[in-house]
Amino acid sequence: MAAHPDGRLEGLVFGHPGGSPLRPRWVLDQLRKRTAELGLPRIGLHDLRHATASIMIAAGIPFAVASKTLRHFTLAITINLYGHLLMDSADEAVKAFASALDHADAQLTHQADLAGNDAQRAA
Repeated sequence: MAAHPDGRLEGLVFGHPGGSPLRPRWVLDQLRKRTAELGLPRIGLHDLRHATASIMIAAGIPFAVASKTLRHFTLAITINLYGHLLMDSADEAVKAFASALDHADAQLTHQADLAGNDAQRAA
């Protein structure tokens, strides 16, 4: 942040404290070294990007915020890449919709019963 005149992060994901870029190969070598030390599977830098997106979405961060953070050109790109992570949300939406239909059906049935009772009393 100190490298930017307004104190904002811009451009570089990995940089020296003074703001100059790190060599990409060195960053990848460090990632591989650290993951091996921890006994984790071999991953690439782009895998970290996917992990970040997945964590944000799982945490309920709005897609629009995740999209801007990932610097996708459009929100549609983010949804196309990570929309499958919302399957639980889709299941919940279907359950909520079914419940609303059941409730509406029960209300109509109740109203019909009341109308039928009123008609019987009038006769």
